[in-house]
This record gives sequence, C-alpha cells and structure tokens, in this order.
Amino acid sequence: MAVPVSEDTSSIEKVPVQPEDPSFSLNEDVAAKFLREVDADSYALKATDETYRALVRKLDRRLIPILFVTYALQCIDKSCLGYASVFTLTADLHLKGKEYSWLSSLFYFGYLFFEYPTTLLSQKFPMGRFVGIAIIAWGGILICTAAAHNFAGMAVLRVILGGFESLITPTFVLINGMYYTRKEQVLRTGAWAAANGFGAMVGGIIAFGMGHVNTGISGWKWIFVINGLITTLWGVYVFFFLPTSPMEANFLTVEEKALAVHRIRKNHTGILNRTIKWNQIKEALNPLQDPQGLLLFLIIFCNEVLNGGFGAFGTLTIKSFGFTSLQSTLIYIPQGFINMVCIFFGGWLAQKLPNARIYVSIGMLVPTFIGLLLQIVLPRSDVAGLLVGVYLFPPFATCLFICLSLPGVNASGYTKRATLSSYAFLGYALGNISGPFMVKTGEVPAYRSVFIADIICIVLQGILLGILRIYYVRENAKRDRALAAGEVQDRPADEFADLTDKEQPGFRYVL
Repeated sequence: MAVPVSEDTSSIEKVPVQPEDPSFSLNEDVAAKFLREVDADSYALKATDETYRALVRKLDRRLIPILFVTYALQCIDKSCLGYASVFTLTADLHLKGKEYSWLSSLFYFGYLFFEYPTTLLSQKFPMGRFVGIAIIAWGGILICTAAAHNFAGMAVLRVILGGFESLITPTFVLINGMYYTRKEQVLRTGAWAAANGFGAMVGGIIAFGMGHVNTGISGWKWIFVINGLITTLWGVYVFFFLPTSPMEANFLTVEEKALAVHRIRKNHTGILNRTIKWNQIKEALNPLQDPQGLLLFLIIFCNEVLNGGFGAFGTLTIKSFGFTSLQSTLIYIPQGFINMVCIFFGGWLAQKLPNARIYVSIGMLVPTFIGLLLQIVLPRSDVAGLLVGVYLFPPFATCLFICLSLPGVNASGYTKRATLSSYAFLGYALGNISGPFMVKTGEVPAYRSVFIADIICIVLQGILLGILRIYYVRENAKRDRALAAGEVQDRPADEFADLTDKEQPGFRYVL
C-alpha cells in the first residue's frame, strides 16, 4: 500500500550524533549504540531531503503491506464468531441464554489477561520473530475451533485466541515508533488500521461463500478452517520478513539504517531498549504523574463498548430487519469498505491539519451518533433508513486508531510507551467484554438498549477527548513558559537517553 510521504523534513537536524555529555553512555539505548558503531555523522551530514523521502518510501513498501495484511487477518479471525452466528453455530453448540454473548466477550478476556505480558515480552525478544510465532499459533487455534461441539470447548478456544491476538496492535504501535517520525505516525497507523474494514469485507465474502458449501459439514466450521489455514501460512511469511528493528532490517543498507534511526531521534527517544524500566511503568500508570494513560483508557473503553455490542451483533441486527442469514452477511460487507475509507481518511486528515488529531477524533464520532439515533427513532418498517443508519456506524473506529497512535507520539521512553499502549488496550478489552452484555434477550425492537448505551458512550468520548486536549495544551504552555524563563531544554544527551517525556523538559505533546 502506497502511503504519502511527508514533505516536512525540517525536524531532521544534520548535526553530529555523538554528544559529549558523560550521562549519555549511561542512559543510551540500542539505537544510540548502533549510531556510535557506524559512521552516522557523515551519513547525516551528506543526506538531502530527497534521501530521507526515498528512505520513507522504502520503509513504507516493506512495512505497511505486512502490517496491513496482518491486521486484516486479525480482524477477520476475531470476527469469525460473528459471521458464524448467522448459520447453525448456536444450534450445533447448543447455546442457551447469554452464552453467545459470553463467547463474544471471552475472546477479550484472553486479550485482557495476556496483552500486557506479551507486549513486555516483545521488548525482550526479536519482535518480527515473536509476532510471526503468535500469528502461526492463533491460526492453529482457529482451525481447532471448527472441532468445538459445546459451549465449554468454544469458550476455552476463544480465550486462547484472544491471548495470541492481543500482541498485534500494541506491537504495531511500537513498530510505528521505531520507523516513523511523530508527524508521520498517525497516517501510517491509519494505513494499517484501515485493514480493519478491509478484513470485514473479505471475512464477509468468505462467510457468504462458505454459506453455499454443501459437504455435510456445517458452513460455520469451514469459516474457521479456511481462515485458520490462511493465517498460519501468513504467520510463516511474517516470521521471516518482518524486521526486528531498523538496525536489523536486512532490506536497508548500513547508511539507510543509520539515517532511519537518526531521522526520528529528536524527542522520540528509547527507540528500542531491551531493558524494562520499572520507573517508566510507574509513571505511565500513575494518573497523578501523567493522566493521559487514564484518559486514553476511558476514551477507548467507551469506544469499544460500541464495537463490542455492534461488532458481535452487527449481522444479527441486519437480520432483525427481515433478511435471511446469507442476505445479512452480504449486506454487512459494504460497512467494511466504509470503515476502511473512514480510518484512512481520518489518519490522512489528522496528519494534514496541524494540531487537529483530537478534533478529527471528535468529528468522526458524529456520523456514528446519527446512525445510532436512526436505529432508535425510525420505525422498523423503514428498512432503507435503518440500513443507512447501519452504514453510518463505522467512522467511530477512526477515533480508536488515532487514540492508539497517541502513546507513540506523546510519550517517550520505550517501556513507558509500551505500558501506555497496554493501558489503552486494557480499555479496549474491557469495552469489548462489556458491549455484548448491553443486549437484552427478546427486546422489541431488537437491540434498542445497545443503541442507547452506545449513544451515551459517544457523548462521554467527546467530553474525555476534550479533557485530554486541554491537558496537552496546558503541559505545552507550561514548558514554553519555562523555556522563556531560561530553562535549558533539548539537551543533546536527552536525544539518546531512554528517558520519559516527563523527564525531558524539551518534549512537546502533539494535539
């Protein structure tokens, strides 16, 4: 996937990269050590703006397709239960009462339990290999899911699947931080996050096709088997071709590796540090020291209550309008395309407009609000209007992925960024766990309680996003005043030390 390259190279300083501050050698990260071992000074001094643009294009060509396909498969695989629900899965597994809602939520219990430990482990082990093994493992679990014959067996497999998939998005946020500048990250996040919609389209097409398979084996089982086989093969590819870091990327020359690290070093320290720093974990989790972690947790929790509700019951909602199972699967496919376009457009807009990431996030909640409102006020006989409302749902996901990019740009220190990302994904998991339980069995009209709860969550997100922006604005203003008063900021050694944003007075937050 081609991603537009930022023309702004003014932040790339062509200066020596080996500061003489004695504290440098004590705090330097892996990237800084690499720069000392190669002739990074001469590479940086002779590099032109076009050199850097060519480097970014090369990074995009290798990284974005891998991230995009992986994210699409993750979306398809975790949604297989939703596709299967319109077939005979409920009858075959003898599900009763809230058991289907539990199966939807149990995936996110696995996500909740394993996401932070696996994210920390990705810091200790080669990331490309680690991610590849996780993909292969969840592909195997998906295939095994076709053999489930009761609630208990399916429940165990859903938890394990969630545990393996929990690694992907947090590590992708960290990968963004390894290769791209703060300005570039939001668009790159949008580029691979748009696969969420692409995966929904492809998954819907596969489910529709499996609905026509007549082999004596239930169509929902083929959904799990086919998707599992594709995922396992892709995991093998990722294992060999997703680089661990810029310094170990075999598709880059030594000069390109040095420039890849050099271009993102300012205010973006701790590119890759194998040492877990517990003081950074404490800072990230303490709202009195840094409230952005708690605010991101609450924003994403509200966002994912929507996803957990409609994500699990989307095709069933359409079926409640009077369509058959296969028709519901087919009608649901365009929503994936809308989702993909909205996420990529939101990422592009957030990069294009200065200091507008949070404003874009709030703006993307508005269409979803309108779509939810239509589900409540329109009569059930107005099928066309209800479908328009369904197709207005997807933009809210843009808010999620813009918020997920914030730990990568508004936190410094490798462990702190990993912890903030995990904190945000705690909200992701809990929101998705809660969403399916907003459904009331036998409710008329169907899923009304879900739509009311989702509207409340939309409003809360807007308020919390406003509070987060106010915090960033005040922090930047406080640091600007300190600079004007004569405080020394942007010390050379800070550019290489694995320090947090709170420990660097020259750090400025992106709005």
